[in-house]
Amino acid sequence: MQLDARAVTREPAVPLVVADWKIDAEVVAARCRQRLGQGAAVRVVVPAWLHGLDWAGDPFGSVPCARRQAELLSRLCRDAGLNVLSAEVGDPDPLSAITDALFDRTACRILLFAAGRHVSAGHPFGLARRTERLTGLAVHGFRVPPALEASRGRRFASGHCEGRIRVLPSLTR
Repeated sequence: MQLDARAVTREPAVPLVVADWKIDAEVVAARCRQRLGQGAAVRVVVPAWLHGLDWAGDPFGSVPCARRQAELLSRLCRDAGLNVLSAEVGDPDPLSAITDALFDRTACRILLFAAGRHVSAGHPFGLARRTERLTGLAVHGFRVPPALEASRGRRFASGHCEGRIRVLPSLTR
């Protein structure tokens, strides 16, 4: 009889926090602290979500934004008294990012933070319901307003944290 090495070294199930890169990280950290309590262990994944027409361009254009959000969220959660076991950037498709995060780690539930209708548990095709059906875990959805940096700019600006249009000095002469 052989033992599965992954089964022996498997870590305990903790909540998986899934947060959009465009939302206010301070609100996410505060709600996690309120919902889970002081000292709770969590894992964080930030999908490199492609919003609007971003899907038609560079599929990796949101990775720097997601990386920045993961670092910020990790720091803010630690400051709020949570034990962040890992913080990572996920696939641009949020459902793929969630399943990838659960591939070799277990979770006891999923806390999903996003703006708009994506977190509505009442919508049969919303991300929260699809995630519940796919993972079999309880999914708690939270609507969070966009971060100020992501919502600033011109009407048709990309909204990326590092994707603002820059004018090179050599082009202005």
